[in-house]
Amino acid sequence: MFAHVLVLSYLLVGFTLSTPISDVSQTEIDYELFGGGFEGDMILPPEVLNPSEEPTGRGVAIAGPRQWPKNTIPYDISLITDQKDRDMIEAAMNTVTLVTGFTKPGESTITPCVTFRPKMSNEFQYLKIQYGTGCSATVGYTLFKKTLNLQKNGCFTPGIIQHELTHVLGFYHEQSRPDRDLYITINHENVAKGKGHNFNKYLWGGSVLNQNSTYDYD
Repeated sequence: MFAHVLVLSYLLVGFTLSTPISDVSQTEIDYELFGGGFEGDMILPPEVLNPSEEPTGRGVAIAGPRQWPKNTIPYDISLITDQKDRDMIEAAMNTVTLVTGFTKPGESTITPCVTFRPKMSNEFQYLKIQYGTGCSATVGYTLFKKTLNLQKNGCFTPGIIQHELTHVLGFYHEQSRPDRDLYITINHENVAKGKGHNFNKYLWGGSVLNQNSTYDYD
């Protein structure tokens, strides 16, 4: 089912870090870099190695136990106290659900590939959505804590929230695909000092599926 998932805004980190430092306005802030995770905004579960060191595929759609059961993501949004923020998060969920859906032959309605819904009181495996420092999210499903962190002033834009939600689904960053050199050129001299690890290439292997997809420039 994840074959239909589209990568949303996955060059945000790549674009920001590959721009020459002198060309970046001092007023511009990339809140994803404040997330404190791998490549800035990705929280890797304890059972996951650095994706550049473990076998990975396209950097997307993690297979097996790392997929959310029944393609359903229960979530707790109670810590988001601002109703406007809640509305924006739920709108982003609806967008991800819509664009990852597909139409069955002979039908006109869209069948969702993934479903986001509020968690039930007896559910203990769910995504906790909360305010935090920077923008970050746990990559894929894990039996450990799963969080989506959004800084109040900085992370509440539709694109950023959709980006973090695709991490929740199990997506890594597109600029680190093993085959990325066939599609883009990384200008390493323009990469900020100490940020080169954001452009390490992952390895092909069995922990994720490449979905037979070409490079997503968007």
